[in-house]
Amino acid sequence: MKALRKYLDKIKPNFEEGGKHPGLKSTFEAFESFLFVPNGTTAAKGAHIRDSVDLKRTITMVIIALIPALLFGMWNVGYFHHKMTGEEAGLFGNFFYGLGQVLPIIAVSYISGLFLEFLFAQIRKEQVNEGFLATGLLIPMIVPVDCPLWMVAVATMFAVLIGKEVFGGTGMNIVNPALLARAFLFFAYPAKCQAIKFGLQVSATKM
Repeated sequence: MKALRKYLDKIKPNFEEGGKHPGLKSTFEAFESFLFVPNGTTAAKGAHIRDSVDLKRTITMVIIALIPALLFGMWNVGYFHHKMTGEEAGLFGNFFYGLGQVLPIIAVSYISGLFLEFLFAQIRKEQVNEGFLATGLLIPMIVPVDCPLWMVAVATMFAVLIGKEVFGGTGMNIVNPALLARAFLFFAYPAKCQAIKFGLQVSATKM
């Protein structure tokens, strides 16, 4: 890790004002803070609360707390799929089926959402907040498992753009982006959402 830290310190001037790529400063800082604890601190004087809890650590704890529910949800998808198709499957059979269904949704959610997060950070010349790391995991956990991936992408980008960025970004939004994505799917695609409301049943009948 020390070698990586030295390498980042070496190339960091390239992303500062006067460097080769000043427009990518927020992108560089996002990857740097993801890999290492930010070296910025509050002022030495004034009424500040000083502890080790920052947004990065808070979001990390949120993600850790979500993992058990996510893993159970993956198993649950496989369990009901095999139950409704009459197939026999064990613990790992159920889990790996659910993993195959949920993992693409997670990937699309993160790719589409982080694209806008990085884009707005570049436009505003601000740091990329870690808040979407939790939102990007919550969205796959609340959308129907057989929701088309393009719908997931559109809903995620709508939630990030309208639910958060127009209000100023993380901490300024007045609605929960993950719930807004789910509401968008329900109202923007009512016919499809009625079909996927009970997605496991629909998937089973197609087998």
